[in-house]
Amino acid sequence: MDNFPSIASLVKENVQLAEMLHQLGIRYYQDADKTLEQVCKEKGINPEKVFQHFELLRKNQDFDLAQLAHYPVEILVTLLRHSHQMFIKQKLPFLYQTIEEMDENRFFKPEIARDLKLVFPIFAEDFIRHIYEEEDTLFDYIRFLLDCTREISNPGKLFFLLKTRGIHNFSIHHEAHDNELNGIRSLTDDYHLPADVDLFTFILYRELQDFEKQLRQHAIIENNLLFPKALRLENEVRWRLDQIGYQG
Repeated sequence: MDNFPSIASLVKENVQLAEMLHQLGIRYYQDADKTLEQVCKEKGINPEKVFQHFELLRKNQDFDLAQLAHYPVEILVTLLRHSHQMFIKQKLPFLYQTIEEMDENRFFKPEIARDLKLVFPIFAEDFIRHIYEEEDTLFDYIRFLLDCTREISNPGKLFFLLKTRGIHNFSIHHEAHDNELNGIRSLTDDYHLPADVDLFTFILYRELQDFEKQLRQHAIIENNLLFPKALRLENEVRWRLDQIGYQG
């Protein structure tokens, strides 16, 4: 446990470690010059647990699309719901608090820091609203379709939802939200950083990049896997409704 590197060197080597430390109540920018051992001792945390936690976080963010392609639609919905919770409970709070607490006068471009403080809370609010809307509409609709493959107990409701919702309509609406971070990417000049940038800015930009990567991966799972499977499910349920002769 001796000769631990500083937190600054650790988070620069493993950027996502900054987010995980935040979950444990450790601010990398406040304790940058301390070793992980020192901070863990102050917080009463076992340093080995920190790296175990970090490894778990990293694994939870890695998706094997080839493997996911074999998963049924209900498992994909479960995984996507889990991702939503990760975004809301971990990623967004970390980015929100980091941006809120940053000293804009020490930021390599103070005007960008000021703009981020204004723009990010608006983005976060809109993003969370989109997530809950998706869960309350698309995911609930898919769950209803799955119930209908076992028994169509309410053909009138099914007929109405097939007419007013439909997977095709969801997919069109979803495309408008696929590039959630366009404005922030433009504001930060595609997260461009000079070679001698300070640690705070370096970690913040890399975390924003990582968040965008996760959002794109999330969108790929929805667009390339969930929607095609949900459309086949919808067609099956539509066929079942035709078989019972419901005319609306």
